[in-house]
This record gives sequence, C-alpha cells and structure tokens, in this order.
Amino acid sequence: MGVYLQFPNGWWAVVLIIYGLYLFLFLQRKSYQESKEIKNQLIFAIVTVMLSIIIEAVAVNLSVWTYFPGNWPIILWFAYFGSGLLGYQLVKKIEEK
Repeated sequence: MGVYLQFPNGWWAVVLIIYGLYLFLFLQRKSYQESKEIKNQLIFAIVTVMLSIIIEAVAVNLSVWTYFPGNWPIILWFAYFGSGLLGYQLVKKIEEK
C-alpha cells in the first residue's frame, strides 16, 4: 500500500479544526504549565494513532473499505494524532467540572 501525499482541501479544513479546538482547550486549561500534563497528552495521542492505524489495517484487510494502491492518505495520521490530543483535553475539561 502506497502513501498518498496530495489531499483535497476538505482534509486540511478537518485538520485545522481539530488542532484549532485542541489549541483553544490547551490554552484555556493552561495545560502548558505542567510538563507532566504535556507528556500525558503526547502519550495519549500516540496511543490513539497506533490504535487508529491498527483499526485501519483491520478494516482494509476485511474489505470494510479500501484504499487503492498509492492512495493511503497520510493526513489521516495527523488527524488521528490531533484527535488524540483533542480527546485528552476534552476528557480533562469534563473531569475538572
């Protein structure tokens, strides 16, 4: 399976929304003040990426959906990473209330 590096503009909008919301919550919660908090976010995001890639591989192998050769959009991995960061912030925000 190849890697696809040319993406429709919609993908960039999705990634910008994910990282924009993450940055908003990151600054609102003042997460940058604790190094342990940043480390936890990165670990959470990396685990999210790993799980997402495993799910993608299983789904492709089971023919749930398909990526044609040379059409594995690497931007998904950036979206998964950002989703992990955003998910961590959302969980912590809810936990604080």
